[in-house]
Amino acid sequence: MLYRKNKLGEELELPIFNHYYNISITALEFYLKNPGQSDTYIITFKQDNNLFIVDMTHDLGHTSHFDAASLFTKDKLLSGIAAVPLAAVYSIQIFAFPKELHSLAPSQYLKNLVALYFKDPETMRYLKTTKNIGDQVTRYQLESEKLERQGKVFEFFKYTSRGKVKEENNLSEVSSKDYDFLPDFHPFLSSPRNHQVLSIPVTYFDDKTGQTVKIDIMGWYIKDQQLKIRWKPKYMRKRRWRSSRISVDIVTNNYFFQGQIYRDSSAPIFLDNLSFDSKIPKSFLPHLQKQYQIFLSLVEEQKRLALLRKVQLNNKD
Repeated sequence: MLYRKNKLGEELELPIFNHYYNISITALEFYLKNPGQSDTYIITFKQDNNLFIVDMTHDLGHTSHFDAASLFTKDKLLSGIAAVPLAAVYSIQIFAFPKELHSLAPSQYLKNLVALYFKDPETMRYLKTTKNIGDQVTRYQLESEKLERQGKVFEFFKYTSRGKVKEENNLSEVSSKDYDFLPDFHPFLSSPRNHQVLSIPVTYFDDKTGQTVKIDIMGWYIKDQQLKIRWKPKYMRKRRWRSSRISVDIVTNNYFFQGQIYRDSSAPIFLDNLSFDSKIPKSFLPHLQKQYQIFLSLVEEQKRLALLRKVQLNNKD
């Protein structure tokens, strides 16, 4: 991955005598060649040998936590720099942060920054200025290097589709043979008494057709770097458990899996439109909700990795 380090004065066309002219701004080569593709930035600086990030919501105008970082468009960079103590202006480093990553939680800002710039030794040394931040940076750097060596490809984005499919005779029960063969399978809920994997009834509202459909979900697993959910429909008496890949709809940016929820057709099943059935015992709900949140966190992580992969591929064009 190639980077370009420019002077802020050159980027903003400031007069050469401007106090901020020589501030360093680092970006991916691709985004500097394609104006508008990345139009937000994170502003950092050093003070007393510690690393700080500009946070316009903080009383001091800065923080030591990347998840509180303010993101600035190019025309607002000077306003952000005004929050930096004068004595620390010389140490300012500005980093482009591709807009594709903005939809992810702020808690991922540092992780994504490292994933984008881990090949730049100067940036890595700079981000390790403060020990506690530096420890995180080192961990994220090793993770990014490992992913690159493995050459992982995250096929996460796709269009939803609806189409006719064949009707099948399916199994109707959950048994060990329906999940024992799956690598590192994680059930949403198991019986407290005998640890038997339980089938979770959920209701799905198809907002395109206005129909409400009942399905069962069992759990999740990851195979070939793809997150998959184990589920089955209820439109007929006999049905089998099936695995479907979790994706994000390119049009709506919502998470879904594709499946045959109707007798003669398949449809996208959006996670936001799933709700737990009222038949689930209330004593089971806290554990079930905890496990389901873990699953949703993994969906977010898949999206983060897919977006980073997308940025990296664009940068090679």
